[in-house]
Amino acid sequence: VGLVGYPSVGKSSLVASVSAARPEIAEYHFTTITPVLGVVNVGDYGDEKTFVMADIPGLIDGASEGVGLGHDFLRHVERTKVIVHIVDASGMEGRDPVDDYYKINKELKIYSEKIARRPQILACNKMDLPGAEENYGRLKELAAAEGIAMFPISAATKQGVQELINHVAKVLDEYVEEPEEEEGVKVYDANAEEDKDAITITRDISGDFVVSGKSLEKLVAMTNFGNDEAVRRFQYIWRIKGIDKLLREK
Repeated sequence: VGLVGYPSVGKSSLVASVSAARPEIAEYHFTTITPVLGVVNVGDYGDEKTFVMADIPGLIDGASEGVGLGHDFLRHVERTKVIVHIVDASGMEGRDPVDDYYKINKELKIYSEKIARRPQILACNKMDLPGAEENYGRLKELAAAEGIAMFPISAATKQGVQELINHVAKVLDEYVEEPEEEEGVKVYDANAEEDKDAITITRDISGDFVVSGKSLEKLVAMTNFGNDEAVRRFQYIWRIKGIDKLLREK
C-alpha cells in the first residue's frame, strides 16, 4: 500500500501511528529520501492479517519530470497495489486539499497510466484541526465525483484510522493484478546518468571554489542543515563522491 500526497500532510505520522516504523518527522519537505515501510496489523479485521504500508514522500508539481525526487519516488509507487491518497483537510499550510489531490494524480498519470488506474482511497488527515470541517464537504464531493472511498482521519489522535485500515485490507483482498500490456519501453541512457552525477568545480570572481552538479544540488535541497544527522549524511556523501580530492587537485 503506497501513501501519496503533498509533502508534510502527515503521511509519515500515519505510518508511525499504525505500525512499528518510527520515521523522522520534521517541518521540511524531504524528511526522507526513501519510502518508510511499516507492517500494519489489521487488528479487528483478522487476528493474523497484515500488510506493508509505504510512505512515499516528496511528490510535488513536476515530479513526473524529475522535479524534487520525482522519478525516484514514482518508481516506488509502481511496486504498490493500492494507493492511499492523503490530503491535509485543515489546509493549515495555505494549500487547497482538493487542488493537491488533482495535482498529485496528474503527476501519477503523466508518469504511468497504469499507476493512475490503481485502486485509490482518499484519507482526509488532520480532521482534529480548525478549518478541516470547512474543507470536508468539498472533499466529500470530490470523492463522490471520482468514485473513490473517503475516510476522515487524524493520524495524531487516531480518529478514523482503524476504519481506514480495515477498508484498505478489504480492498487488498479484492485486488486483481492488471494484465501486463505492451507499452513503450522506457530507456535510461547511462551517459545521461553520468552527466547527472557529474561534478564541476570552478572559481568565482572572488577566487572562491564553486562546486556544482545536478545530483549535488538535489542533495543540498534535501538536506536539513539544522539537523546533525542530516549534516553527517551530507558530509559522508560528499566524501564518497570524492569532492575533497577534487578540491585538493584544484
